[in-house]
Amino acid sequence: MNVMAWLTLTTVQVGRTTQSPDGMGGLSATTVLTTLPRAALWQAGSGDRRVSQQVMQSATHVLAVESGVYAWGSADTTIVYAGNTYSIVGIPDDVMERGELTVVGLELNK
Repeated sequence: MNVMAWLTLTTVQVGRTTQSPDGMGGLSATTVLTTLPRAALWQAGSGDRRVSQQVMQSATHVLAVESGVYAWGSADTTIVYAGNTYSIVGIPDDVMERGELTVVGLELNK
């Protein structure tokens, strides 16, 4: 099965937030959005926990992307898609351990 065939979304964005001194003793936060070339996003179900318990600890949604197209880091805090913002709650995980697909647990912000 070609798992890349179902990565059809092209408008999913990752928000990377960095902090820097604001010149007055405080910090200023800046978020930069990066659009992923291909992704899939769906509401989490019980089957997803079998795929990756690590990712699905507290996730309400799941994001899947082709491995290697984005360098995930600790400053990646949000996913933006179709007018919704999701917090990243899981560690990006290569669930098939073949370097093809990375899955990330998300929580829909209300």
